[in-house]
Amino acid sequence: MAFKLLPLWRLPIRFIPIDLNHWSTIGGPDFVTIRIFSSLPFTTSVLRPQLSLPNFMTDPGKQPSQAAVLAAIHPQAMDGIITFDDTGLILSANSTTASLFACPIERLVGQNIKALMPSLFKDDGGDHDDQSSLRDWIGFRKEAIGLRSDGTTFPIHLVVSEFKVEGKSILAGIIRDVYDLNERQARLEAILNNAVDAIITIDDRGLIDSANPATEKLFGYQTEEIVGKNVKILMPNPYHDEHDGYLKNYQDTGIRKIIGIGREVVGQRKDGTVFPMHLAVSEIQLGERRLFTGIVRDISDLKKAERELAEANDRLEENVRLRTAELHEAQADLVRSEKFATLGKVSGGIAHEIRNPLNAVKTSAYYLLNAKSASPEKVEEHLHRIDRQVTVIDNVVTALSDVARMPDADLCPVNLSKLLRNVVSTVELPSNISVKFELPEDLPKVLVDVNQIVIAFRNLLRNARDAMILEGGMLRVVADVSDESVTFRIIDSGTGIEPEILKKILEPLFTTKARGLGLGLSITREIVEKNKGSLSVESEVGKGSRFGIQLKRG
Repeated sequence: MAFKLLPLWRLPIRFIPIDLNHWSTIGGPDFVTIRIFSSLPFTTSVLRPQLSLPNFMTDPGKQPSQAAVLAAIHPQAMDGIITFDDTGLILSANSTTASLFACPIERLVGQNIKALMPSLFKDDGGDHDDQSSLRDWIGFRKEAIGLRSDGTTFPIHLVVSEFKVEGKSILAGIIRDVYDLNERQARLEAILNNAVDAIITIDDRGLIDSANPATEKLFGYQTEEIVGKNVKILMPNPYHDEHDGYLKNYQDTGIRKIIGIGREVVGQRKDGTVFPMHLAVSEIQLGERRLFTGIVRDISDLKKAERELAEANDRLEENVRLRTAELHEAQADLVRSEKFATLGKVSGGIAHEIRNPLNAVKTSAYYLLNAKSASPEKVEEHLHRIDRQVTVIDNVVTALSDVARMPDADLCPVNLSKLLRNVVSTVELPSNISVKFELPEDLPKVLVDVNQIVIAFRNLLRNARDAMILEGGMLRVVADVSDESVTFRIIDSGTGIEPEILKKILEPLFTTKARGLGLGLSITREIVEKNKGSLSVESEVGKGSRFGIQLKRG
């Protein structure tokens, strides 16, 4: 005999007739699965999602009894199931009910339902008295407090339906412990209600479904003012006019432009003011409903900080520009000052180097002009003196010209072995100074401007000679070869250079000699650098000095 449970929460649950004669074949190969569907807001199913029952499809003429069906359903149900009469007397209960109320089935049967959920009755604050019909509960979900046998309580949902057995009405109650559900819901509500960011959900039409308190604070609306309205009321143009189009385009194409991607947009408050905000949208599916959740954060402070940082950066850049201009001006002043100082130093050197020869020239000229009976020898002596002093002056002018007009080097590969010997031969050396060449026979070529490099080597050789002029010694010309360069060293065994003097020796116009402008080494360094090389100096007082010119191999 077929039966049908009355609708629960206006959702039908359908049982298909089965053949009780096949009941004994449970566990056999002809099982069939019956699914019980439900879309209740608080549960996914009243019973277990699937039950294994005998296959009645081969013999649809035979149907099981109600008792047999209930006997099969009861042990497998995830929720508590009890049956009771119109007075509330419990007729049966499944094992889940016994577990929920911590009471054996045999003790539950025969009790009144009031003992399990007294909160539903008026004398305990409920809405029913003992005499009113329990049929008023049929088809409704009742929220109640369950009472266990040990006196502890727990929240439950109760749904009552009616079915008939041999013409007699029986009430069935389905009980679910919602403690975990309530706790999760309370936790979720606490999170939403205390979230700093606004959290808004909308449906697939763009209508606001819910909003948390932070939304009210951020946009100035009460929740009831915006629920059911299009979310674009929270947006200024152009977002206001374009939003529905974005939503429809996503629904039509599935192409995400903002969903799952946070971005900066502009929001509009109830008073019409706008503010920058960060919006992150996600999509959720609740049954057949599709919702979109937006998490909104006011980034006004962040944007203000960014503006202030940008302004500070602009001010800093302007200050840097001004300071740079001031620095350039100060540097120009310093250069001008240094030029004047250098000019003064050069003028002093020139005055010293030129005045003395000029005085000698003037003296000889005066003698030649005023001597009444000068002998030919005296005349010749004074003429030679004039010639020598003019040569000295010419050398000073030439040195200054070399500094002022040093041309770019015309580099070409040259073997310096023979060239160095020629340069040494042009330098006058006293008899107490000997020369030793330590050059490899396979000395590689180097890239130099021959005319310039000769000047550099000659200056170093003269300095080495001057360092040994009194005591004499050995002048060594050495070459050290590496994979990329050749280093030529002019080594003397003279008096050496004091450390303090060594620091300044390559500076222009620095000299320790009684005569000279102090331009020789500075000219040498200028030449070497124009020839893509480098000049180095090492010295030890009392032992001599080593000047090195490193040049690239050609």
